[in-house]
Formats: sequence, structure tokens, C-alpha cells
Amino acid sequence: MDMTLNQDAVAEIWRPVVLTFESACSFDNPFLDVEIWAEFTGSSGRVIRREAYWDGGRTYCVSFAPTELGVWNYVIEAPEQTGLNGCMGRVEAVPYAGDLDLYRHGFIRVADNPHLFAYSDGTPFFWLGDTHWEFAYRESWDASNHPGMTSQFRGMVDLRAEQGFTVYQTNLRSDMGAGDRYWIDGGMAKGVEDVPNVAFYQRELDRRMAYIADAGLVNALGQAWAFAILGEHAVEHQKHLARYLVARYGAYPMVWTLAGEVAGYRKEGRAAMLDGWREVALEIEVRDGYGHLATAHYTNERPFADYYQDEPWMDFTLNQAGHGDYLIKTSDYFDYLAAHDDKPFVEGEALYEFCSTLEEMGTRLCTADMLRRVAYICMQAGGAGYTYGAQGIWDNVWESPEELDPFMAIFNRFGITWAQAVDGEGAVQMGYMRSFYEDNHFWELAPYETTDAGNLFANKAPLATANQDLSRIVAYFGDTVRQKLAIEGVPTGAAYASRWFNPRTGAYRDGEDALAVTGSIILPDKPGVGDWLLVLELKA
Repeated sequence: MDMTLNQDAVAEIWRPVVLTFESACSFDNPFLDVEIWAEFTGSSGRVIRREAYWDGGRTYCVSFAPTELGVWNYVIEAPEQTGLNGCMGRVEAVPYAGDLDLYRHGFIRVADNPHLFAYSDGTPFFWLGDTHWEFAYRESWDASNHPGMTSQFRGMVDLRAEQGFTVYQTNLRSDMGAGDRYWIDGGMAKGVEDVPNVAFYQRELDRRMAYIADAGLVNALGQAWAFAILGEHAVEHQKHLARYLVARYGAYPMVWTLAGEVAGYRKEGRAAMLDGWREVALEIEVRDGYGHLATAHYTNERPFADYYQDEPWMDFTLNQAGHGDYLIKTSDYFDYLAAHDDKPFVEGEALYEFCSTLEEMGTRLCTADMLRRVAYICMQAGGAGYTYGAQGIWDNVWESPEELDPFMAIFNRFGITWAQAVDGEGAVQMGYMRSFYEDNHFWELAPYETTDAGNLFANKAPLATANQDLSRIVAYFGDTVRQKLAIEGVPTGAAYASRWFNPRTGAYRDGEDALAVTGSIILPDKPGVGDWLLVLELKA
């Protein structure tokens, strides 16, 4: 075994460094015919294994992000003919010098409270996502027709980071004829062995993945849409893609979401899709040395979908309430979270702003008011976050067509372009929502269980959450609220200061102090039309 010291590097904690190696030999298939691994050991004894990815010719690279300060020693495991086996080196992890929470606090995980997320150091993490299904190649890096952006892709990333988003929810769309981008000659999809199209990764995907991470956003990445797992060799094809993605990008702050609408909507093929994507999930779990969170982008169903829910690799629920093809009721969330209370819940796709809704009574333009209602219901029911989306962005519309495409007319009957959609007021208001919940310590709040469930109009009452000792109470008053809500169990005579929050403007206004009578507080009427939030805080 060659024990030569190979190379040293310095990296900020939680930030990836790429180590480059040259193999002494070539392989017929430089991806499938060889596995090269680097095993990193930190000063605490923690071990992280990272697979090398082929980067053209005889070049193999290892991407590694240190998770603790100090020296990490590594050793290469490789076939002897590569001349790399046993090569050693070290990475010195130094403090992060910037101000992004992702690198100040570390990758995200499920919190000690299993309903929520946290950064590695335990700091609470609020999931606020933005949907970009076409981010990998159709969103332009250099061009833009938005008057305030010189780059479509970079402009949208910068704006969402500025607005307070924490997650970019993306998909590679390796289906629908896009296979040639990721594989030479389309890979197994065309009956040949998978060989990564390194030029595409180097030219396009590397810089996009890095830009998202450098903006402080977690990339919640899917590989394709559900049907891509069907057909000869398709499961192995998607497992190979997962392997390459984990190796090339797994040292970034990632969440693995498998595929869009992972079970499909037809009975025939559903079991095969679920089984196939499960194999992909397990492949990711074996190869991901960081234990990044994994989930599946669910189909739109009632009751909400729950396949995979009890499987160990599935870390949280990424739900889809849909775009109006079903009613979105408060009870949908409460019932689901009561049945599945051991994992975080994120509403991952509901009522994209500017979408043509799919309501049976006729379509209409989805507004910020409509999506905001769902976002706050999700959070007040015990959710861990929400993913926003805007029509015109996910489908990457540059010009409003004179005649709408029949399929796209289902979702974009109003011809909204990405340049219009990116300035939607709903996105701004989602930033207000994150700030509101962080200001009011969302990690301490839990849904208040009312005893008024038998009331036929209980769904017209405010939705309340509270901390354990009821010293802070947060109530959401939807636009149609017309019932009173009493919070029971507070000491008689306890005095609460109140503030009203306007979710449309992000502004607070003072309310009247409230006094507990006979052990309860009856929440006051909201101050105006529309939706409002009330915050009650126990006075000293």
C-alpha cells in the first residue's frame, strides 16, 4: 500500500473543499467500473466517508465539508491499479468568517422536538421554501427580461434570500428528454451504460448548486418526475444518478426529495414507482456520509398521502395540498398531524401564486390571500414550514403567449411570466411569516386543543397555538372567522398584553390588554377585514 502524503487543504467549517486526484489508469466506464472513497477522521474521532466523483479523463474529485473545527485526516480507498489506494492528507477546518446561518450553525436535521427542524448546533430552523423545478438548465444564468435583474437565475436566488427564504425546492427534470444533459448519449435510457456528461455538470450545474449554497439556502433536490423510474433499467439509472449527485454535491447543505409526485396518479404503475423510488432513497442513505434529510415530494390526495411514512429513511413529510382540485380544509392538517406526530410536516406545494386554480366550479387566479391562508393553517396546526411557489417560475415562462398551450392553460390560463411572478406579493408575505414565527419562538408553540370540536362552526374560530405554560399565545384569524375562542387553563386574574400582526404588511399594532376570568381568556375580535394574527404575552 502506498502511504504517500497526498495533499492538504484548508476549509471553513460546514463549507465544502474539493480535493482532486489523478488515477494512474483509465477505465472503460470511469463511473461504473470503479469506486474511490475518502475516509475523513476529525479530532473528536468522528468519521465521514465521501465517495469520489469522476470529473473527466482520469480525474476524480472528493468534495468534503468539515463539521467540526481542527484537523481532519483522510485516507483514500481505491483499486490498487489507480495508484491512489492508501494516499493520505489532511483538511484543516477553520471558523466560518461569514454571516450565513447555514454555516454559523451547520447543516439542518430533525430537532430534538420531532415536529421541527434545527441546525446542527440545535438552533431552530424555519423551513421557508421557493419552488424552482427548472433551475438546472432552463433558468438562464446570463439573460433576463426582468428590468431589475441581469440574470434570471442569480436574480431569483438573490431576491429570495433577501426576502428571508431558507430553502430552494428544485428538481433536475432528468426525465422528459433531458437525459442527455446528465448522461453521455442519455445513458441507460437509450440502452447504453451510464457515463456522466461531465461537461454539463462543469458548465451549468456546478455553478448553480454553488450559487444556491453561497446564498445560504438549502437545496431540496429531486431527480425527476415519478414516471422516470418506470421501464427497463430505469431503477438502476436513477440509482446511478443518485450516487453521482451525492458524491458531487453531497457536501453542500442538501435535502433529498427523490422525485416529483413520487407515486403518480394512476393505479397501474403506482406500486412500481413507489418501490423504485424507495430503492433510490436507500441508495442515497447508504452513500450520504452526512445523513442529510430525505423525503419524497408527495402526490395531491385526500386524505393526505402517507406512503413511506413509517420507513426509517423518511425523515419528514413533504405534503402537496394542491392547486384547488381538492378543498384545503383546516381539518386536513389537524387530522394528518394527529395520525403522524413523529416527524416534521412541511406543506410542500399548495396554491402557487398566480396559478390558474383547478376548482370544479371554475378556475380563478390564485392570490396571495389564498396561499397565505394555507401557510398559516399549516403552521398553526403544528407544521414545520411551508414551500411557496409562483406560476410562471416553475414552468419558466418568458413571454405571455398569444395562444395558450392546451396543457399549460390548465395551470397558467392567465399567461403569467416569470418576470411578473418573481415580484409576487405572496413571496414577500411569506418572508413576513417566517419573521413573525421566529419573533414569537415558534419552536416553543404547539397547537391549542379546543374542547369545542362538536360545534358545527368550530372551523370558523381562530386557530391558536401556545407555549407550555400559556405565557405566550398566538392565534390566526382567517378572513372568514366569526366565532369566539376561549383559552382555558390560565390563572384567574392573569393579565396579558396583546399585539395584532398584519400578515399582508408585516406590521404590528398594539391591542387592548386582556384579563383572565374564571381561568380562561376569550380572544377578542380581530381589528379589521382580512386575516390577522393575535399575540398574547403574560405580563410580569
